[in-house]
Amino acid sequence: HLELSTTVGKGGYAMTAVPEWDFVSDAELAGAAATGDRVAFAGIYDRYADRLHDFCVGMVRDRDAAADCVQDTFCTAAIRLSSLRDHDKLRPWRYAIARNEALRRIRERRREQPSDDLPEATSSEPGTDTMAARTELAELIAQVAGGLSDRDRAVLELTYRHGLDGPELADALGVSVAGARTLTHRLRETIERSLGALLVARRARTGQGCPALGALLADWAGQFTILMRKRIARHIDSCPTCEDQRGRLANPVALLGGAPLFIPCPAGLRERTLDRIQ
Repeated sequence: HLELSTTVGKGGYAMTAVPEWDFVSDAELAGAAATGDRVAFAGIYDRYADRLHDFCVGMVRDRDAAADCVQDTFCTAAIRLSSLRDHDKLRPWRYAIARNEALRRIRERRREQPSDDLPEATSSEPGTDTMAARTELAELIAQVAGGLSDRDRAVLELTYRHGLDGPELADALGVSVAGARTLTHRLRETIERSLGALLVARRARTGQGCPALGALLADWAGQFTILMRKRIARHIDSCPTCEDQRGRLANPVALLGGAPLFIPCPAGLRERTLDRIQ
């Protein structure tokens, strides 16, 4: 899609075709940016910055660190863009760089402090409720499955929040398509069985679920021990009502709120990043 702009020269009027970057493909954006077109590179930033920031928040669970990840991701991309042979792969390539930046910060943080807990201080930026909803799933999975690995957290974010699958997911994770499929299947099993058992049990305790499971949990104090998890899982496997409820409650898309609401980049990051690249 092109917008015609008019400029005046010595010989009269000249028509110049200026791309409206909102309407062009990733390949066209990448191709133009690779030749040094700064407007095209800014278009890439506008298209992906909030998504990459949201992804990095899910990985590092810290907004300041996520913003640093985004800035470094775009700086790295500016240097390496000319080496991207297939411009159609701009999206997974961006996520792969962001993932590497996030993992680097996670490793640095673990060297500095042994704790990997969420920060106690909440950001003063808007969107605190969204941030809380984003971390709830990770906390629930950590409770029932002993915590997510960094790779599984990346799989969760990339697949269920950012819509990558198949070759795109494989490229972003740096694995084969078969490997990405295995990781996704394993994560889904973890969510549906372990997390599903916890969610079904919680509903049963409040009288919103299966009466038989509610009776089984009459004396349950709420602590999700290994023994209790096995008892609940055995009941669910033998109860069609609970099995159906587990599938609905533990659906990752439903838990993450359906259509993603991305946590946007902080104000001023665009200008700082593009100025640094320039």
